[in-house]
Amino acid sequence: MKQLVWLFLLWLSPVVASAAVSISEIAWMGSSASANYEWIELYNDGNAVDVTGWTVTDGMNLDIELTGVIPANTRVVLERTSDVSAPGTAFLIYTGALVNTGATLRLKRSDGSLADQVSGGEDWQNIGGDNNTKETAQYTTKGWVTGVATPGAPPNETIDTQNQSDKDNDNESSKKTTSVTKNKSEPVVLTVPDVTLALAIEAQTIGYVHQPITFSVEPSGIGASLINSLSYQWNFGDGSVSTTKEPTHVFLYPGTYVVTVYAGYKRQQQVTRHEITILPVNVSLTTSPEGAVQINNDSPYEIDVSGYRLQGEDSFRFPPYSILLPNQTVTIAPNKIGDTKNYMVVLYDTEQVALASLFPRQIQTATVAMAESKPPVAVQNYAGRTISAPNASFTFATNAPAVIPAIIDSAPTSTELLAGTMTSAGAADSRFAYLALVGVLSLSVLGIYASPRRNETEPNLVV
Repeated sequence: MKQLVWLFLLWLSPVVASAAVSISEIAWMGSSASANYEWIELYNDGNAVDVTGWTVTDGMNLDIELTGVIPANTRVVLERTSDVSAPGTAFLIYTGALVNTGATLRLKRSDGSLADQVSGGEDWQNIGGDNNTKETAQYTTKGWVTGVATPGAPPNETIDTQNQSDKDNDNESSKKTTSVTKNKSEPVVLTVPDVTLALAIEAQTIGYVHQPITFSVEPSGIGASLINSLSYQWNFGDGSVSTTKEPTHVFLYPGTYVVTVYAGYKRQQQVTRHEITILPVNVSLTTSPEGAVQINNDSPYEIDVSGYRLQGEDSFRFPPYSILLPNQTVTIAPNKIGDTKNYMVVLYDTEQVALASLFPRQIQTATVAMAESKPPVAVQNYAGRTISAPNASFTFATNAPAVIPAIIDSAPTSTELLAGTMTSAGAADSRFAYLALVGVLSLSVLGIYASPRRNETEPNLVV
């Protein structure tokens, strides 16, 4: 019977020993030097335990596989990034990260059984820790508390209690004093041994010329104090730069641009890039017989015309989320734009650049009639620029003067313009006829002088 009892105890002893290892302190917020300097402390309050094959996981970003032996009554620290994440020598350096929104940590043995579990709760409020002061969550005789970090050493509350109860034991007090002195004498490393700053640009990938485009950069991988100290340098790829965190830029010409942003503070420096394609806006304007204005998208891609303004007798502005499909037309009713018979119509983009314009229908009709009865003749439009009479669309380039609608009231009427054109045509015909007459007379004179003269003194011939 005694032999059976001893066999049972021997079989149970590994379980008892392995159950002695637990999670005792968590620096989920990192340190004042870097948010990446996270660490987790394990405490073995029993005999030495080989933790090879054990894991620490949070089920999300963290999956640490342990290796080695944790001595009896010892605290070891698992450090993220490098051995400078916490004072002292790291038991293990791991990759992955603890989220600041909270998680549940599980310490599992090599056979998959659960050795310890810590439920942090939302924002780690179940166990504590402070992201501002960088105080850690520590397990004490009173449960989980928030206190000054003590990686690899007993928490301050435990030390004070033991010193109070064992103050007559000089050796034990000296040992604890030495432990506390060692912890305080190791300064927090404030220098950054490597670059952990990461940048991400948030911006659209397609835009249009003369369209304001907002860029923003999101830094991560370092502490809040360092993030607030970063300086920025944007390069938009077209010769323009900016030093703000969220700049707005307007590209004047189409193309694909590489936008870069540099951010840096002391040794933390990083550069990232973003590609954006700027498309030209190819539109034209026509009118229907009843006076409606038709906006034609002549591009093989859709155009966002939100905020574009159509100016005629009245002004019409496109509301947000107005999309013009490829090679399609949007018609604006006469009651929204006003009289198109006597007023020029111009389409402006959001930067008030004229994209297309349309002459009054009265002038278009007169010009078309003239083109059908006469050869093409140069005509002066209201802006003082020469157009071709057979053309009926009258579309300007994108840099057309924006003052054309303002002078329409003082411009000559279409009847006067047509009369002047016909007069110019009649004058041209008269000059041609005069030159032809002069040429005929000149040939006649030359013919007279070139022909032989009759000799009036010649004697009569006898037949």
